[in-house]
Amino acid sequence: MKKKMQIVSAVLVSLLLAGVFYVSQYNFSTGLRRKEEKIIKHGFHLLEEQMATYIKENYSGISKIEFSPIFIQGGKDNPPFTADVLPVIYDEEGNRAVLGGEIGKNGYPSYGLLTDLRLDFDNHDNEIIELVDSAKGLGVDVDIDVSNAQTLPEEAKIKTELSGTDENIKALVDIGKINNVKKDKSGSPKAKIVYNLEIKRGEYWKWE
Repeated sequence: MKKKMQIVSAVLVSLLLAGVFYVSQYNFSTGLRRKEEKIIKHGFHLLEEQMATYIKENYSGISKIEFSPIFIQGGKDNPPFTADVLPVIYDEEGNRAVLGGEIGKNGYPSYGLLTDLRLDFDNHDNEIIELVDSAKGLGVDVDIDVSNAQTLPEEAKIKTELSGTDENIKALVDIGKINNVKKDKSGSPKAKIVYNLEIKRGEYWKWE
């Protein structure tokens, strides 16, 4: 009887440890495993840095660039999985404008998986992170591997025209959301950049 009780206790302890391990590897608020959260935050930090660098280096009249949370939808049991972020720019008067969404009859995209960023794991569970746009120029079918980068490498900086972003910013200026922001190679060297790696479930287009 004593031996049987020891076996039962050992099984219960094993189940408890397995449960603790499972919980530690899973975030119930997002529905993501910890390693999935980690690669999303890593990849989106580089994407946000890429977009902020492009705007800061190519537009004058900007005082601050910040980002929305990373909005996710779907998942393994409810495909497709999406993750999107929205840049926000402030002019020197403090006016604020969110990129993306609709302006008049035109729609402008968010920034995220598939179109701007690719995330995956190799057979050894190592992160694979690729940025789509780069110094090689838009339309060039070569993604930049930034898997091991903690900050944006030079070859992943956008050196060509980013037409969708340019048109979006121009439209925001045209409707008066921001003032005196214009395409200018002198850029906005003093602009503050605030990154946002919070992951939230929700619809990015409802964020303001």
